[in-house]
Amino acid sequence: MKYQCEGCDRLVKVETYVLEDHALAVACPACGAWTRAAPSLSKPASPKPVPGRTEEPGARGGDTAAVAAPTPEPVLAPVVEPVLAPALELPVVPQRPSVTALRVVRPDAPAEAPLALDADLFQAPPGHCPKCVAPIRDDAGSCSACGLVYANFIPDEHQPSEAMAREWRGLLETWHDWDAHDRLLSQGMMRGEMAMVGRLYRMRLARAPNDAQALRGRDEVVRRVTMATTLASDGPSPALGRKVKTAVMGVVLVVSLVMLLVLVQMMRGSF
Repeated sequence: MKYQCEGCDRLVKVETYVLEDHALAVACPACGAWTRAAPSLSKPASPKPVPGRTEEPGARGGDTAAVAAPTPEPVLAPVVEPVLAPALELPVVPQRPSVTALRVVRPDAPAEAPLALDADLFQAPPGHCPKCVAPIRDDAGSCSACGLVYANFIPDEHQPSEAMAREWRGLLETWHDWDAHDRLLSQGMMRGEMAMVGRLYRMRLARAPNDAQALRGRDEVVRRVTMATTLASDGPSPALGRKVKTAVMGVVLVVSLVMLLVLVQMMRGSF
């Protein structure tokens, strides 16, 4: 235990102390000064009175004693029940089940009617590129699909041949017969006019976008051209290669025999 000496203001340990008149006196081991602690002058706290109890004389050896006093019972206020107004009955609205409208598709529905044979049969409709039949954008001087400058378009350069024009007019009369479409595609493939056939189908779709026959014909053009390009890129077939090889070997054999005969004749002439 340490304390601060009043003589030297040092913090020293308590070594020598005495009790004088209920007061503690401590001697400083450094300077020898005595420091006295004054007794506490605070009084003990008196007990707080307990509610409901009174002191009577003679209790605890004194003049008063604690007597329990009766606690008055609390007065309960009458409970008033609120009067509720009758609730209004709201009409119950029945919930309608969700109904999804179904579209009836009839397999025997008539297809698009064929186009009329008019003077613009081989020209793109207004609002489309005259070459590739792509939609024309506003304020555009050239086609974004094929790059054609509209001012430089020459209609005579994009007309089908007479045979193709005749076959296309005949196809329009039997438009719903797919065999007729297949014959036209085969003829166009043999004559190398598949680009023109595809252009004719695109012009048909520009006038009738929901035409199933035109959609099928356009897709068939793409399929056949792609197949022909793939076969051409793969090179000749094995059968054709064998035929070419046999022909080359025959030519080499004939040339060798001719040279051998010439050599024999020259040797005979020298002897």
